[in-house]
Amino acid sequence: MNGYGKTSILEALYLCLYGKDAMVHLARAGLKTDEKKGYPTFLERAFNGEALRSGLDTMGVRVVINKTKTKAIDIGRKWYFRANGNWTNEEEAVVRQVVRGIPETPRQDGRNGFHLADLLDEIQFVPAHVAPFFFFDGEEVKKLADQSRLEQVKQGLEGLLGVVLLRSLAERLKGFEANKRGEIQSVDEENLARLLSTLTANQEQLAELKADAEHSEEERLRLRAEQQSLIERITAAGGGGGDIATVRDLVEEREQLRNKLKDSRRKLEEILSGRLPFHLLPKELLEEFRRQLIAEIKLSDWNAEKRALEPRKAEFETAFMAQSVPTIEPALTEEQLAAIKERLEAAWASLFYPPPADCARESVHDYLQEGLRQTALEFMDTISLGQREIQELLTDQQGLQQRIDELGRKISRLEGIDRDGTLAALKKQLEDIQVKMDDCAERVRSDDRKITTLQAQIQSQTAEYNREKNELDKSSPVRATLERSERVRRVIEEVIPTLFPLKVRALASAMTTVYKQLAHKDQVDKIKILDDGTTQILGKTGKEITFDRSAGENQIFATALIAGLAKVSGVKAPMVVDTPLGRLDSKHRENILRFWTSEKARQVILLSQDEEIDYHFYKSIQDSVGKTYLLEHLDVGDGIGRTTAHEDKYFIRGRR
Repeated sequence: MNGYGKTSILEALYLCLYGKDAMVHLARAGLKTDEKKGYPTFLERAFNGEALRSGLDTMGVRVVINKTKTKAIDIGRKWYFRANGNWTNEEEAVVRQVVRGIPETPRQDGRNGFHLADLLDEIQFVPAHVAPFFFFDGEEVKKLADQSRLEQVKQGLEGLLGVVLLRSLAERLKGFEANKRGEIQSVDEENLARLLSTLTANQEQLAELKADAEHSEEERLRLRAEQQSLIERITAAGGGGGDIATVRDLVEEREQLRNKLKDSRRKLEEILSGRLPFHLLPKELLEEFRRQLIAEIKLSDWNAEKRALEPRKAEFETAFMAQSVPTIEPALTEEQLAAIKERLEAAWASLFYPPPADCARESVHDYLQEGLRQTALEFMDTISLGQREIQELLTDQQGLQQRIDELGRKISRLEGIDRDGTLAALKKQLEDIQVKMDDCAERVRSDDRKITTLQAQIQSQTAEYNREKNELDKSSPVRATLERSERVRRVIEEVIPTLFPLKVRALASAMTTVYKQLAHKDQVDKIKILDDGTTQILGKTGKEITFDRSAGENQIFATALIAGLAKVSGVKAPMVVDTPLGRLDSKHRENILRFWTSEKARQVILLSQDEEIDYHFYKSIQDSVGKTYLLEHLDVGDGIGRTTAHEDKYFIRGRR
């Protein structure tokens, strides 16, 4: 029954295996957590009321993982509490290898180089970031099913690929950098703060523009669907002169030509705002800019080499002066030692001065940081532009516009005579929708232009901010540490979008297999996942199938996704499902139960309500059931309850 302790079993499994790292994954598995109060509050709420009332001060969970018939891993985690029930911030996780029933020497998590997380990876037993694919609340499948399929797949792939860990690392690095930067002495913090404020405001404006462009595009697509519906109504009412396909085909052709015209205009705008301005500059100035960039790159490389070797100078001098053999007799005077040091300084300086002849004398374009000079050089090679290229675009646009106008006239002729006013009204609606679609497209183009301009500003402001910040950081020895941390964060930001293609094909194949087992419709041939997470369900002819988003169909899709993710992860571990069958109808329930019993090598633990898996369903899976328990609850007063698990009593005689 609800409230009898099923979810507590799932929570205990997470806590025992992952400790405080379980919190973020508990939420992803559909279990309720308090993000503000966090781990201590969660433990204090879990501490048994009877134990607290009896003056006990420990809580423990123990999980035994059988690797083979003779080998097992015994994991026990214990927490310590004060008399008032508050956690003392002390816990310990003890792990024992068990061979033929005999436990070996215990090892404690975090001591002597042993880490439980490493052991779970080593024995391929559910690393924390994929745990929600194996241990989850069935209600989470419902929540997942209510999202768009794109969001479902993205969320699943991010969990499978450990993106949540990467993002957590990036956030921790950002906090680390903030703390370290607080140790740096102020040079011009007010100016840096102004730069950051301007940059942040522009980044927020950029995000708003992108969101507005995305919203406008979504609105255009919605209007496109409404337009298609109106076309079908017009043709059905006789507006196509008996040829229903004619009007629809002409309108679709006109829409395709409008999209081509929009693309052509965007290309022309990119030429006018990107490459053309460089052709208004004197050729000599551009060549001088290119030569200066090459020289500055060589200067930057020379400075980097010099800085890299600088720490070795002091080490060499110290080692040289510390040598005692061969003995110098008589001993050198202070003046002689000073002269030797001066010669060492001069010799070291001669290694770097003067700089190579092909280096820049000064860095004119110091606003270009890191590899931006090389990027600028590469861009210079792409700015070639001829009159013919622009003329062809203009000619193309003129031809497209003429064809669009011609199609408009044809469509008007084919709509026939409006006898009772119905066609005229539908036509007016169609025209209104087209105006709205054109407005949406224009808003998208306008936003795109603003986005391009703002991105250029942000790039320039970012370079200036980084330059000023670097000047500030130079006054502190933590600068190198901060730079390394920032580089790692940049790598994380760049690598996350490139991870999806690594797994989408394997996930699509696994989902297809599972989906066919779960769905009671047989027209699905294949599930295809694109690199951006977009999902297509294809029929046997290879065409995309569009299902109604019914609760059952969506839950089957979400279940197939979770099962597919578990399969692709390569982890051979049990599945533990709380409230497993949710809102499914009887046919889908039978399919899911059949699916869970089909893979004989995987253990499945179902934490079921009494109405979910009743005696009828039990009979169909009886041969696959290894053990059943009935959870019985006893109220012991003061809002405290006690749950006891009784073996082999869930399906006792007469219980239906």
